[in-house]
Amino acid sequence: MTGSNGKPASETPRGPFGDARPDKPGPDPRTGGSLPQEDVEDRPNVSTVEPEDYPAADRDIAKPK
Repeated sequence: MTGSNGKPASETPRGPFGDARPDKPGPDPRTGGSLPQEDVEDRPNVSTVEPEDYPAADRDIAKPK
C-alpha cells in the first residue's frame, strides 16, 4: 500500500489518527531549514509609495480645498 506521496505507507510514521507523529526524533532530513531573520534596519523597503506614483489629476482631486 502506498501513501498519498507515492512512498510506501510504512515509511511515514503516523499517529493513531493519521497525523504526523510529534515524537519523531530530530528535524526532517528532507528540508534544509530556513535563513536567519534579518535585522529590521537591513530589510528592504518593498512597499514605499511616493506621490509621483499617482497621476497628477488624481493628486489634484485629493488635495484639500
